[in-house]
Amino acid sequence: MSEAGFIQTIAPTVAAFSYFIAALRLVLFRRGSLRYKRHVSLLASALVGTFLCAGLEIVFFKPHISIFQSALALMFCVLTLRARGNVATLMRVHHDLTAR
Repeated sequence: MSEAGFIQTIAPTVAAFSYFIAALRLVLFRRGSLRYKRHVSLLASALVGTFLCAGLEIVFFKPHISIFQSALALMFCVLTLRARGNVATLMRVHHDLTAR
Protein backbone atom coordinates (compact mmCIF):
# COMPACT_ATOMS: atom_id res chain seq x y z
CA MET A 1 0.00 0.00 0.00
CA SER A 2 1.40 3.38 -0.93
CA GLU A 3 1.75 6.20 1.54
CA ALA A 4 -1.05 8.21 -0.09
CA GLY A 5 -3.38 5.19 0.15
CA PHE A 6 -2.51 4.77 3.82
CA ILE A 7 -3.32 8.43 4.55
CA GLN A 8 -6.61 8.14 2.63
CA THR A 9 -7.46 5.13 4.81
CA ILE A 10 -6.44 6.53 8.19
CA ALA A 11 -7.75 10.13 7.83
CA PRO A 12 -11.48 9.24 7.92
CA THR A 13 -10.93 6.87 10.85
CA VAL A 14 -9.11 9.54 12.87
CA ALA A 15 -11.79 12.13 12.04
CA ALA A 16 -14.70 9.86 12.97
CA PHE A 17 -13.14 8.76 16.27
CA SER A 18 -12.24 12.37 17.10
CA TYR A 19 -15.82 13.52 16.55
CA PHE A 20 -17.25 10.66 18.63
CA ILE A 21 -14.81 11.20 21.51
CA ALA A 22 -15.50 14.96 21.57
CA ALA A 23 -19.27 14.37 21.58
CA LEU A 24 -18.97 11.76 24.32
CA ARG A 25 -16.92 14.11 26.49
CA LEU A 26 -19.48 16.89 26.07
CA VAL A 27 -22.31 14.52 26.98
CA LEU A 28 -20.50 13.25 30.09
CA PHE A 29 -19.81 16.75 31.46
CA ARG A 30 -21.03 17.16 35.04
CA ARG A 31 -21.91 20.72 36.00
CA GLY A 32 -21.59 20.21 39.75
CA SER A 33 -21.76 23.57 41.52
CA LEU A 34 -21.25 25.65 38.38
CA ARG A 35 -24.03 28.04 37.37
CA TYR A 36 -26.50 26.99 34.69
CA LYS A 37 -26.39 29.17 31.59
CA ARG A 38 -29.02 28.53 28.98
CA HIS A 39 -27.03 29.82 25.99
CA VAL A 40 -24.03 27.66 26.91
CA SER A 41 -26.28 24.62 27.32
CA LEU A 42 -27.84 25.23 23.89
CA LEU A 43 -24.41 25.59 22.32
CA ALA A 44 -23.26 22.37 23.98
CA SER A 45 -26.32 20.54 22.63
CA ALA A 46 -25.67 21.91 19.15
CA LEU A 47 -22.02 20.84 19.32
CA VAL A 48 -22.96 17.31 20.43
CA GLY A 49 -25.44 17.00 17.57
CA THR A 50 -22.97 18.38 15.06
CA PHE A 51 -20.12 16.13 16.19
CA LEU A 52 -22.33 13.03 16.18
CA CYS A 53 -23.76 13.81 12.74
CA ALA A 54 -20.28 14.47 11.34
CA GLY A 55 -18.95 11.20 12.74
CA LEU A 56 -21.94 9.19 11.53
CA GLU A 57 -21.67 10.76 8.07
CA ILE A 58 -18.06 9.62 7.84
CA VAL A 59 -18.92 6.09 9.00
CA PHE A 60 -21.97 5.48 6.81
CA PHE A 61 -21.49 7.63 3.70
CA LYS A 62 -17.68 7.42 3.49
CA PRO A 63 -17.01 10.85 1.95
CA HIS A 64 -13.53 11.90 0.90
CA ILE A 65 -11.81 13.26 4.04
CA SER A 66 -8.58 15.17 3.61
CA ILE A 67 -5.78 15.15 6.13
CA PHE A 68 -6.66 18.75 7.00
CA GLN A 69 -10.27 17.89 7.83
CA SER A 70 -8.99 15.07 9.99
CA ALA A 71 -6.59 17.46 11.74
CA LEU A 72 -9.46 19.90 12.38
CA ALA A 73 -11.57 17.12 13.93
CA LEU A 74 -8.60 16.09 16.08
CA MET A 75 -8.14 19.71 17.19
CA PHE A 76 -11.82 19.90 18.25
CA CYS A 77 -11.36 16.68 20.19
CA VAL A 78 -8.22 17.88 21.98
CA LEU A 79 -9.80 21.23 22.89
CA THR A 80 -12.91 19.52 24.22
CA LEU A 81 -10.89 17.06 26.28
CA ARG A 82 -8.64 19.81 27.59
CA ALA A 83 -11.69 21.84 28.71
CA ARG A 84 -13.08 18.64 30.32
CA GLY A 85 -16.28 19.06 28.31
CA ASN A 86 -17.00 22.52 29.71
CA VAL A 87 -18.30 24.59 26.80
CA ALA A 88 -18.14 27.81 28.84
CA THR A 89 -14.40 27.24 29.17
CA LEU A 90 -14.15 26.80 25.40
CA MET A 91 -15.96 30.11 24.90
CA ARG A 92 -13.84 32.04 27.40
CA VAL A 93 -11.33 34.43 25.85
CA HIS A 94 -8.27 35.49 27.80
CA HIS A 95 -6.77 38.84 26.94
CA ASP A 96 -3.24 39.50 28.00
CA LEU A 97 -3.03 43.27 28.09
CA THR A 98 0.24 43.53 29.98
CA ALA A 99 2.95 45.54 28.31
CA ARG A 100 6.19 43.72 27.64
